[in-house]
Amino acid sequence: TMRIVKIPYSLVAADVAAENAAAKGINDSSDSSSSTRRFGAAHHCVSDILPVVPENPPFFAHCDPPWTSYSYTLWHRLIAKSQGLQGGEYHEVVIPGFLYEDMMRCYSAWITTGRIRKGVLEEMLETLKSTKAGQELVSLLDGERKWFIRLDHMSPKDSPMEGGLPSLTVQDVMTKLCTSMRAYTCLQREKVDAVKEDREMKIKLVLNRWDGGMDPGREFRVFVSPPAAAQARTTNHPMAAPRPDDFRISAISQYRWTLVFDVALKPDGTVQLVEINPFGALSPCGACLFNWIRDGKALYGMKEAQFAVTLDEALP
Repeated sequence: TMRIVKIPYSLVAADVAAENAAAKGINDSSDSSSSTRRFGAAHHCVSDILPVVPENPPFFAHCDPPWTSYSYTLWHRLIAKSQGLQGGEYHEVVIPGFLYEDMMRCYSAWITTGRIRKGVLEEMLETLKSTKAGQELVSLLDGERKWFIRLDHMSPKDSPMEGGLPSLTVQDVMTKLCTSMRAYTCLQREKVDAVKEDREMKIKLVLNRWDGGMDPGREFRVFVSPPAAAQARTTNHPMAAPRPDDFRISAISQYRWTLVFDVALKPDGTVQLVEINPFGALSPCGACLFNWIRDGKALYGMKEAQFAVTLDEALP
């Protein structure tokens, strides 16, 4: 069974406004922290979630799941197939890692001054275009075809430089990446991983044919709870202590790590896969219309599942 929860849009709007105010330094109170925000918060502490969802050692423990299993490029072909993309309508290009420092300088300039010097951006673009990856990007981003772009873990949709609109040129792409906090986070994480693994950086850029019918207002987030967490609710549960063989499965589908996936409902009634994200209160994945702590028992499968939607009270 599944309970339908209708959330007034005014509550969501107020929560978003409080978050934006906090980001701009208008509100310094703790009310805007991840533990007090009503919707969409992420990166909680273990101490926040433990009273709600107890651990079930050695089978389940709260942790920040590794990003590797949730990389967009790992699931790109499946997502492309779900969205009806044909060959030539989706691509992956690895931006040379040596451009990382240039991109960081551009982002720093944007944050401190609100602009990127034209000469700095042009120099970076010329360097990129002189590489094999850059030449491939030039052929795809020809100023006519429209593309949805993203890095392996996030899109630059938060960029004020039309981050939510299609990209047509290489300059378009690099400007969005260099003015996006989300892209900055991805680049920082890739840098840390590359140093830790003693390898070169791989800045993976995804391009999908732009779909004008992809409406964010008709996207839904689905939470797949880890079975071992649900089993922790009672010690006499028939699977409270499952056999070791039950855990010899891949990391993304095992009991301790699971997933969150986003789907889009199209006007014709079909459903398309949008992306796959890590699951859990400690993860970077926001809980959307839920809260990892307040709604923890439902999200972790310890009580009746819920289907949450937000509605504009002004509509009939």
